[in-house]
Amino acid sequence: MIQQTESKNVRYEMRNEMEAIIKEYGIDREKFHEVSKNRYQEVIQKLYYSFCDYQKYPAIQLTYMWTRFRKELNRTDCIRTNWRDWKSYISGIDDLVPGKNLTAYYYLIVDGGWIYEGRLDEIKKVLFEYPMSMDDFYLFPKDYGWLITHCDDGACMYRIWK
Repeated sequence: MIQQTESKNVRYEMRNEMEAIIKEYGIDREKFHEVSKNRYQEVIQKLYYSFCDYQKYPAIQLTYMWTRFRKELNRTDCIRTNWRDWKSYISGIDDLVPGKNLTAYYYLIVDGGWIYEGRLDEIKKVLFEYPMSMDDFYLFPKDYGWLITHCDDGACMYRIWK
């Protein structure tokens, strides 16, 4: 029972951190907000089936999802960080997003499986303050045409697409 409680606390830690960032930096909740929990399963399933080798890895899992990507997907070169250049690193998202649409809404999945949607500028404002001690995040358009993944193990991010 203690392990389950500790796990739940860790999961909520990231959501609490995101909420603190939104409040402290005056992020417009019209332009960045949590997705309805009723839609979490739909978003996660569609993401997983769009990019992961679900025949080899049938269990949908966000943790280390980047290890399950299909081999035939296209991939950009990695943008790397040394963790001291976090804001510059996050600004690199602009180089990875094809045909940047400043009014489009994108999905962002962070630690604990929390799903947000927002405009790219607001997402970057949040990610500028995102705790570097947290794990991976995933950024993708609502049409699931591509996916940017940040992997903390490799201190890098890149985009994949079909």
